[in-house]
Amino acid sequence: MLSVIATNYNKEDMLPDFFNSIYSNGFDNFELIFIDDCSTDSSVEIARRFPCRIIQNEQNLGPAVSRNLASRQAKGNVLVFTDTDITIDPGGLELINRRFSEDKVKAMFGKLAFLPLRNTRIGRFWLYDEEEVCHYGGVKTGMVNCWSSTLGVVDRDLYLNIGGFDESFKGADIEDHELAAKILDHYPVFYDEELTFHHYYPSTKLVLKKMFVRSRMFARSTSIKVYKERSWVSPHRNVSFLLSAIITALITAVPVSFFFVPPVAWWITGLLLTAILTKSIHHRLLFNAVLENETLVFGVYCFFMLYLTSLFAMAGFAAGLLSGKKSTHG
Repeated sequence: MLSVIATNYNKEDMLPDFFNSIYSNGFDNFELIFIDDCSTDSSVEIARRFPCRIIQNEQNLGPAVSRNLASRQAKGNVLVFTDTDITIDPGGLELINRRFSEDKVKAMFGKLAFLPLRNTRIGRFWLYDEEEVCHYGGVKTGMVNCWSSTLGVVDRDLYLNIGGFDESFKGADIEDHELAAKILDHYPVFYDEELTFHHYYPSTKLVLKKMFVRSRMFARSTSIKVYKERSWVSPHRNVSFLLSAIITALITAVPVSFFFVPPVAWWITGLLLTAILTKSIHHRLLFNAVLENETLVFGVYCFFMLYLTSLFAMAGFAAGLLSGKKSTHG
């Protein structure tokens, strides 16, 4: 039996789509535990329209505490963690059940699918970026070294034995990365490209904030060092971050050099254009996909967002290092 555990905070607009994707998924041997983290909207009223088990936190506890609480009450031997701003494509729950019952998988997660929910511009950019990262990381159906709670599945006994989510995380931070490190100490994670879901990306502001906060936590963390060393996203993104840093330095240098040493300014301008071209070539897989399906204007937007997300990630990482504090939980 599967126990689907969905944590929610003020997602009333997304809940009808989420619930419909669960209850029309084509699989019946599951329970849905809806844990509301003290929402101030009508989330609970909407949840009561569906045959789920509802847990209401009296105060906002965060997703890590909420998931652990629901897990202890779960009846299933397989825990399916999910957010309420996603929809799971038909057949997903049956596929999870088959992987755990027949293939003896201990942990798995699914693939982000096009299009994002509400088809936001920032959502489309993020999915193109994720596709490129997975490509260069060699991530395809099979055993991998990562896991995500957006749609992440784990054997209940394993989950309880390793202590579940670290409850010192209060927000939706890197608690799933920390759990991934603990899972990988015992079993590999199975990534299944057939287990697809659609995610909602509401705003550019939220994406940039997440890049900064999570990078800061990664820089400060000691407990997930082993996960960072195994991370398949690092090589490709690190090069992208380096190129963004170079572009930033050259952008700053161009007006300064024009003012003080005009002859040198043209050389710096040439270096800037070269760095921009190099970054574009580095992300050629992304831009090829974008230009096949989108407009040139959207391609320019993607370049700007690649640059901007890199800056926020580097700023967050620097902030974490400069804080001088090391933490087992970021």
